[in-house]
Amino acid sequence: MTAFKGPWSSDLDSFKKLVHSIPEQYKHSFATSSKATLDKICDPGVLHVWESNSDVDSFLHLASIIAKLCNLGVRKNAGANPKDGCMVIIAEDNSSGSNYSRICEYVGYLTGAKLRSHLEDTVAAYGKIVVVRGWDNSVLSGQREALEKTVRRINIAIERVLKMGKFEGKKRKIVWHHNAVIPFLLHWINTTTPALRSTISAITITGSLDFSTGIGPSIAGRANKVPDLERLEQYAKKLGVPVVFLDSSSQLINFDYLGTYMYYYAYYINTFLPSSLSRPHLEKAQDELVTFAFRLRAASEAKYGMEAVKMVQKYLDPRTAKQWAHNCINKDSYEKSKCRAAGKDESIHHAVQLADCPFARFSSTPGVPAFARLAVGPASTSTPDHYTAAPVSIAFRKSQFRPASPSTFYILIPQATQDLEKVTNRIQGLMMAVLERVRREKGNPVLGDTEKSMWRDVVKACTWALDGSEEKMPKDMVRKVRFVKQKLKTGTWGYAGKGQSATPGYYQGGVQHVLQAPVDGAAQVAPAQVYPSVGLGGLRGSGRGFT
Repeated sequence: MTAFKGPWSSDLDSFKKLVHSIPEQYKHSFATSSKATLDKICDPGVLHVWESNSDVDSFLHLASIIAKLCNLGVRKNAGANPKDGCMVIIAEDNSSGSNYSRICEYVGYLTGAKLRSHLEDTVAAYGKIVVVRGWDNSVLSGQREALEKTVRRINIAIERVLKMGKFEGKKRKIVWHHNAVIPFLLHWINTTTPALRSTISAITITGSLDFSTGIGPSIAGRANKVPDLERLEQYAKKLGVPVVFLDSSSQLINFDYLGTYMYYYAYYINTFLPSSLSRPHLEKAQDELVTFAFRLRAASEAKYGMEAVKMVQKYLDPRTAKQWAHNCINKDSYEKSKCRAAGKDESIHHAVQLADCPFARFSSTPGVPAFARLAVGPASTSTPDHYTAAPVSIAFRKSQFRPASPSTFYILIPQATQDLEKVTNRIQGLMMAVLERVRREKGNPVLGDTEKSMWRDVVKACTWALDGSEEKMPKDMVRKVRFVKQKLKTGTWGYAGKGQSATPGYYQGGVQHVLQAPVDGAAQVAPAQVYPSVGLGGLRGSGRGFT
């Protein structure tokens, strides 16, 4: 393989240009390196280990994998089946322990398999899909005993699944897909058994780096230090395995809201998730919407702090809001600066999106980071047709990177033939195919009276707050805020909450077209973009808040 080193670049766009214009004599070497890496991270014949949280985008990613492994919608029998594929999910721990319990509930919901609990309820097996309680990545030092227990139970779980799936000989390999914070991964590599260490064939890291301006830690990856990243490179070199960085923006997954990528997201999320798992996302969105509306009202009347909270308490029914009203009844949410900032374009746009599809992610990080994983794993057989695993040399201390081979690090980027529309359409097609698999088993959503009642109260309170704010708003801002009011009543969730049995037009031109679509996101499923521009046309302008 011919070695090469390209010029240094300081941002992703210039890096892509270098990749797409590699001199002819190096193209074969580059393509060979990329293909070998893609084959490893998408290999359906080895065991894939996923560190995951329980945010809604992570659930949807897990659904895309489980639909493939368990033949959802096609299988004859629900529950565990002998031909099911294997998977290990490491539930990133948190203070409440909710990630583990929520992921367990979700895997049980999708698979229908009987739960078998092990190791003092820290490992849950649903057929050949095993969930393990992982490490709390906010804990970067101390708790040695707990750390070693975590390593041991992960080791035991992986060994058992390797045996259960009959991964033998050359197939006794694992691909480890890690989230943004890597110290625990480094510790596991360093302290696991030699037998397991030797099974690693590739590693992916999701959302750890920001390539937009130079190269540095993302918001989610700030806990990583340069020595951590350098040690990751050293370990991978010793093991002879590639490390592939996955990032939404570098893959042209540029839109921040799941409604862009999923038809009638606010309606069909209730097929993807049981109400016990979707409800917290609905409640978070409702809390944000009420806070937004009453910030505008507070700014218009110059009533801040507790005065604003009293308005909320007067117009929001406590019988339905008691369980979810948090920020909207916190006086700190109504500081003068925060209330005035609610009139800015980005804040209004966010409210438009939530009013249409009120199922918010738990994380405050932008985008849908888990969707960067849709291009890798055992369900992603079409990835080599659309993506390049670009070998890269990274100078972390200089914030520079360049194409280089041989290399340990890779960045997954779309091929030169891809653009924003094609990437968006392909993800829409993939998620539509996954939806149809799940819908065949779970049916259409049945929305509960509690959800409908909560939403009616939210609409009533927000409408009062927004109506009373308009007199003191600039005219341009009034026009933009009316998009929020419109979506509260006639958006996807507002429509679904009126008791409709199906979403208009969906079965005429939507899901029926993908009944035979494979779950790897077949390129032939290319629906039009349905939502990325909702509200955008109405939100261009001065960007002023209250004057």
